[in-house]
Amino acid sequence: MKNFLLLAFTLLFAIVVACQPVEQPGNNSTLKPGDEINGMVVATGAAKAPPLWAFCSPALENEGVLTVDCQVPSLSRLAIGHPFEGVHHALQTLDWSKLNWEFSLDGQAVDLKAFGIYDCVWPDLSPRPSPIREIFRQFKAWDVILIHPTAGAHTLSGMAQDGFETYTWTANFTVDASRPP
Repeated sequence: MKNFLLLAFTLLFAIVVACQPVEQPGNNSTLKPGDEINGMVVATGAAKAPPLWAFCSPALENEGVLTVDCQVPSLSRLAIGHPFEGVHHALQTLDWSKLNWEFSLDGQAVDLKAFGIYDCVWPDLSPRPSPIREIFRQFKAWDVILIHPTAGAHTLSGMAQDGFETYTWTANFTVDASRPP
């Protein structure tokens, strides 16, 4: 009887262990500075990298999601932490530390807090008639760049939520290795 109970307990233990979910390594982790994805390294340094939005067509909004398509030449660095037009202007007036953020590159989550925020100044045109046509705007972006973006199609997805409003964007970008910068 003791052998039967021991065998039954061992078999039950083996079934319980075998039925536990198995985590796939790397699938649940978020990208941090220095990590690699699809042959590209994600890092900081947006001050020395051209922004993705400089290579994008005008944004289209569909069902609350802002979508842009971008054609990027072969570059050594590409800043990807900027929200896109429409979303960008709304987010600049909010306290970023109080927003809930989600950001992914090619389906892999990015740990935005590990990269930090980049404050910059960018030339712009005055929105109203004025004798001063060019102005400088100060804005924030996440300090996320790609080092040696790989040729082919990539997708950035972003979401910022302040409790009342949700801002969502998707950037589909293709790096064309045959197109010089």
